[in-house]
Amino acid sequence: MSFILRLFSIVGLLFIFSCEEDVEEVTISDYHLFTATFEEGEVDDDVTSFIFISDGEGKILADSSFTGAASIELFADTNGSPPPDKIGVTILTKRDGQDFDIRTNLGVNKGSDWTWYHPYHEPEVIGQSYYMFTNLPDNLEEVIISSNGHRRNIDYQYELSTGGIWSLSHYEPIEDVLIFATLNNDSAIYTFVNDVSAGDTSSLDFSSFSGANQKIIDNNSDLDIRGYVLYGFDLNDSFIHYKRHRLGGSYYNSNGDLVYPYPSELEKFISWLWGGDSWGTAGGKQWSQRIAGEIPVSFEKIDADISVINSNINNFEVNLNGSFDRWYMFLELNDTEISGQWYVYANPSIDRGSLPLFPESISNVYPELLRENFTMTQVAATDFLCVENQEEWFDLYFNTANGYYLDFCSGYLHFDHWLE
Repeated sequence: MSFILRLFSIVGLLFIFSCEEDVEEVTISDYHLFTATFEEGEVDDDVTSFIFISDGEGKILADSSFTGAASIELFADTNGSPPPDKIGVTILTKRDGQDFDIRTNLGVNKGSDWTWYHPYHEPEVIGQSYYMFTNLPDNLEEVIISSNGHRRNIDYQYELSTGGIWSLSHYEPIEDVLIFATLNNDSAIYTFVNDVSAGDTSSLDFSSFSGANQKIIDNNSDLDIRGYVLYGFDLNDSFIHYKRHRLGGSYYNSNGDLVYPYPSELEKFISWLWGGDSWGTAGGKQWSQRIAGEIPVSFEKIDADISVINSNINNFEVNLNGSFDRWYMFLELNDTEISGQWYVYANPSIDRGSLPLFPESISNVYPELLRENFTMTQVAATDFLCVENQEEWFDLYFNTANGYYLDFCSGYLHFDHWLE
């Protein structure tokens, strides 16, 4: 071989090696989209559920069906281009074997590993206890009898004044029952009946009741407060619904202050206040605040507003204003034969796009479920008080084992807007 040919061969090899060094190696891990784990009870064991992954245009990258508890790894097709860094994750199932329930999260980091925990269980009612009252105050307005998760509201004027025996359902064999009464002089009284069993009958004398504590709530919004609810809890109990004592409704005192009455024996609470338009008003807007822990000293309005420019699921567009962790759209199934709902949670950086398409695998199992039959009816925004953004919320929510969300998050500010 001549010197010139040898030189060209060496140069050619150097060029090839140089090109190989510049090629970025793509491995199977680059196509890993998502890891999903569903704890026992999160979805119904008797129905086929689906998880599917989509890109920003709604195109399906991967999907899988499952039943009951499951752990699933989802990968994109390695014959195609590497998937985007942000993906959509959708769960489709049926609740109680009837209603379709779809949950989509948009703007999820590719490669995320989520676990859907199921802290809920539905206790069975094991029986009832019974109550009679004497020495009713003249200024009595309402009485609430509450065990853990059950309550009986009795209006004085139309019910209690006629006497009688009042029943209360129970979940647990032994419970402390709270009797909470509101009066028309800006005050409330209460008593606890301890260690009540199903079948017990108690006679209660209102003259022995204690006066409730009061917490004044400042309204720091520009809204009229339209509603308020207060629940009380024993110190070591979860905030979940079957551990709640329902307390008497708040009220405005003679000075115009909003007041929460509460028993001194309870040390933690869920407070829920809202203002704006009535719930579900067409074209209406409502702002709300839910706080777990101590009773708040003020009602704060979330810095959020949303207007819908286009509600078409293939080309949605919204105008987002304010600062919040995530927003969502709610869609209802517009079909007379079946029912269902679709929640789409989005990062505030997303204000337009297409909702995920449905994989063919869903059509094979549920041919009656048509994506185009869903209509957007509501948009909303949430600012969680325990995180700074949506990504932190994902990390907290999907990595807190067996937790009810208010047990690990102090609450949130929220906004709802119903479409015309």
